[in-house]
Amino acid sequence: MSKSDGDAAYDRFARTYSRHWAQEVPPQLMVVVDRLLVPRVRAGARLLDLCCGTGYTVRELSARGFAVTGLDISKEMLREARRAAPRARLVQADARRFHLSPVYDAVLSTFDSLNHIMTKEELAAVFRNVYHALLPGGLFLFDMNMEEAFLEHWADYYAIVEETEVCVLRGAYDRRKGVARYDITMFHRDAAESWQRTDTSILEKYYPAKKIRRALKEAGFRKVSAYDSERELGLTDHVGRTFFLAQKPRAGRTE
Repeated sequence: MSKSDGDAAYDRFARTYSRHWAQEVPPQLMVVVDRLLVPRVRAGARLLDLCCGTGYTVRELSARGFAVTGLDISKEMLREARRAAPRARLVQADARRFHLSPVYDAVLSTFDSLNHIMTKEELAAVFRNVYHALLPGGLFLFDMNMEEAFLEHWADYYAIVEETEVCVLRGAYDRRKGVARYDITMFHRDAAESWQRTDTSILEKYYPAKKIRRALKEAGFRKVSAYDSERELGLTDHVGRTFFLAQKPRAGRTE
């Protein structure tokens, strides 16, 4: 997937995502951020929300007194994020290729955003970019769907029907390739009472936890912990989601 392909796919989905997903799942995952990350960083810390989407987590962390930067590939997602968090710093960039100065106390990425990285080489590049953006001792918290999640949830076909909007999703998971796909068709009724159709496809890739841990260690991270959302964190609607918490070594230490 090229940058332009990814940008366009999420641009087309931004409005529907903001209305129907951003208000439901991110608040559930914010409970984990408050549990695993917030107590481990100083008051007023600088945080980077990688693949911030429409800005729910940026808004919530800003309200907790943190200096938050949101980064996303999609211009339209960031447009929605600007409405949610008007005072936050927002950056349009590709997670696989961004370069930020090492000023952040922590980086987080939620709602299986990193499953959208489709090759192990590009996932390794994301981890390196995060590592370089962190201060010594900085933390990296993110969640990813394990194969259990794809087997449980992605063979779906469902629709959202409202007076001015219709969204149809068709999901599938290719176990041999470890690739999940949503084909999404959206209809929006405009002010002239005309219906406009938009189509997009969203892909996710399954990475075994062992490979994720290895890539984190190769990027330089230490103290990598993993938490099962359902069994360890109490998120009963998130079967197969795992949170990873990694730390950049402190200055002068090889932990």
